[in-house]
Amino acid sequence: MPEMRLDQNVRLAQTQKLVLTQKIKQALEILQLPSLDLENMIKQELQENPLLEQSSPEETAGDADTEVSGEYDDAGDWDDEPVRSETREEETLEILERIREYSGDGYPSRHEDGEPWMPEAKKEPTLYEYLLEQVWELMLPKELEEAVVYVVYSLDGHGLLTLPLFDLEAGWEGDPELLPKALEVVRSLEPTGVGSFSAQGALKAQLEKLGFGPDSLEHRIVSKHFGSLAERKIEAIAEAEGVSPGRVQQATDLIATLNPWPGREFSSPANSAIIPDVLIVERDGRFEAVLNDNRFPRLMISERNLRILESPNSNRTEKEYVKNKYRKASWFIKAIRQRQETVTRIGGFLAEYQADFFANGLNGLRPLTLQTVADVLGYNQSTISRAINGKYVQSPQGIHEMRFFFSRGLPADSGEISSRIVKEELRRLIDSEDKHNPLSDAKLVEMLKASGIEVKRRTVANYRAEMKIPPARKRKRY
Repeated sequence: MPEMRLDQNVRLAQTQKLVLTQKIKQALEILQLPSLDLENMIKQELQENPLLEQSSPEETAGDADTEVSGEYDDAGDWDDEPVRSETREEETLEILERIREYSGDGYPSRHEDGEPWMPEAKKEPTLYEYLLEQVWELMLPKELEEAVVYVVYSLDGHGLLTLPLFDLEAGWEGDPELLPKALEVVRSLEPTGVGSFSAQGALKAQLEKLGFGPDSLEHRIVSKHFGSLAERKIEAIAEAEGVSPGRVQQATDLIATLNPWPGREFSSPANSAIIPDVLIVERDGRFEAVLNDNRFPRLMISERNLRILESPNSNRTEKEYVKNKYRKASWFIKAIRQRQETVTRIGGFLAEYQADFFANGLNGLRPLTLQTVADVLGYNQSTISRAINGKYVQSPQGIHEMRFFFSRGLPADSGEISSRIVKEELRRLIDSEDKHNPLSDAKLVEMLKASGIEVKRRTVANYRAEMKIPPARKRKRY
């Protein structure tokens, strides 16, 4: 038997490893940011970096390249000499004082009387703000008001009180007898159902407000058959309640109009508008992509603060501070440029590749994969995926998310068609079905095949799930 030995030694080996620098990470982050988030990032950078500022319309009207590009190396030389905007403020400035001012809480505009570059959207109140506004109007006694405020801030994002009662009482330092009264006050507020212990309780509160008391069928369904209601077991509920399936169907239709999570409408900005990133326009019989970038400010390096690098009165610490801020501002501008260029190129590809869709609608939509675009434009597939994230296209066919134009191809009598078209045909068939005798997945496969689309039953089930369409037994009406 050969002898086995364990020993240690040092070896040198060369390996290739991709290391993401901070600059690359920031560029990737900016690339995949939706436009609204990018607007917020630009606003934050303008506030935090004294070397970054917005150029005025007069400075950018004659030259679109007034933004700075370039690096300032450790030797003090320019990698790429930046194009600096000439301002009218050539008089002597207290550079350090300006930098300290710009580094504070606010970023003073150079155009004090001008309009801000980004219009402020109307701020929608949060659930807690909406509830507390109602509380202040009640003019409650101080102790009870404090208890009500405590209960309000104990609600979850859906407006429900999912916190166990002993935890609620343990966190309250006031009179414990006030908590039941406070909870009663909270449950009297709008939206109805807020402060309930569960979605089931919220539905019952809303039913009672509509006049459906505990003796009504609607109330009994929520109270006694909540699980069966979620599974749409109409016949089982009807048998248990001794009524017809049609009557149960009528009751469940009413219940479906209620909101089991009364605070959900405050969880996201429902009124936020979608602003397209790319506009598809027709010119001389061809479709072209135009970048909708006028929503973003023109960024440039602050000439006044950059002069500190050249000032003989500045010490090393001050120069290093400005130099680092310059590098960050310069890279930030470059990353935004790269993002806009990538989005524009993808938009241009879509304008040409999906021209039939832009001219004729959904039937003209062609199958398209991320890899196809990556190969044509010379990008990595992951770059395309990041670039289309949260971006929108406006065309003669309306506004669509960029991902709308990417779909797999499926066989058809006339060749390969987009899976998007299959989904729309599937939705059309289900929308027009007999609600008392809904189409099964097998029947849907047959009907799609009759129209020239070959799909498997599993594919139909997957597409239904993606479109949030329940199976036939849950779509059945009585």
